[in-house]
Amino acid sequence: MTETETVEVAIESLDTRGLLCPYPYIHARQALERLPAGARLAILTDSEPTAMSSIPILCAQSGYAFTCERDGEIWRLVVTKP
Repeated sequence: MTETETVEVAIESLDTRGLLCPYPYIHARQALERLPAGARLAILTDSEPTAMSSIPILCAQSGYAFTCERDGEIWRLVVTKP
């Protein structure tokens, strides 16, 4: 592979809408543990504590990078496993 080539990494999805803490955190942690390095996990949630606290804490503790977008009452967090 040359420096200009990119590898497209599939994004796994985890829908935690309707679940209250700590369940989105638990499901996200389990899903991320199963994924290989470099994989990405998109987490959908309608729980503000999940989006603003528990998933960011999980990422900080585990060294994962993440982005967070909000569309109305739904947050979409994309976590990248190093």
